Amino acid sequence: MPEPKRTIYAVSDATGELAISVANAALRQFPQTGASILRRARIRTVDRVAKVVREAAEAGAVIVFTFVAGDLREALLRMAKEFNVIALDIMGPVMETLEGYFHAEPSDQPGLKYQITGDYFRRNEAIDFAVKHDDGQAVETIDQADIVLLGISRTSKTPLSVYLAYRGFKTANVPVIRDVSLPRALKSINPKKLVGLTVDPEKLVELRGARLARLGLSRTESYADIDSIREEMAYCERTWKEFGRIPVINVTSKAIEEVATEVLTALGI
Repeated sequence: MPEPKRTIYAVSDATGELAISVANAALRQFPQTGASILRRARIRTVDRVAKVVREAAEAGAVIVFTFVAGDLREALLRMAKEFNVIALDIMGPVMETLEGYFHAEPSDQPGLKYQITGDYFRRNEAIDFAVKHDDGQAVETIDQADIVLLGISRTSKTPLSVYLAYRGFKTANVPVIRDVSLPRALKSINPKKLVGLTVDPEKLVELRGARLARLGLSRTESYADIDSIREEMAYCERTWKEFGRIPVINVTSKAIEEVATEVLTALGI
């Protein structure tokens, strides 16, 4: 029998961009699921919350939500429990932590962060650019990037691109594949935009082995073989040298935020 269709409801009392982007970033780690995301934006009454929860229950969906209004967060979580719907609160824990840190009440005003119009549009443009230029796509416009990440498979290129886009930087990432030439368009890129990403071979064996297991494939595949990985890395290092002395960052056991800071520091941004 075919797998049931899986759906994520991205729910917000503002535009829903944050909920959608977080869901998309997470789904990239589960490409085999074929899940879809439905936006439910500007949900600002308890009645509308109830309607969304009922929809999600009927669809057998998961809810990812970003309410800043405390009463709506509580209502959604309560109703989700009643309807046996999995619901993930993205904004709530952050708001509560900052409330304690600042010893101040939040404004509970939806969409407040988007009042800085320039930042809003720059961030959206950067996110759109990162999605279109993920994994070596749309190389014909890669020269418009602020940052271009180069690395072999499983070196955090995609999540790092998304995070940097949230920071407002147009980021593209290109996979380095052994014995496969890089896109010609990269030759015209300012090398000061380029950053190499690497990871310890032993850690990469672990990461790739886990990915093969999720896909139901044998761990004996060359994709997770230590000798094959070392050859890939050697090829990658030779590729980086074609662009001169570009910064290379080891992402092993580092949070995306930490790697992003190192990228921006290395490029002097």
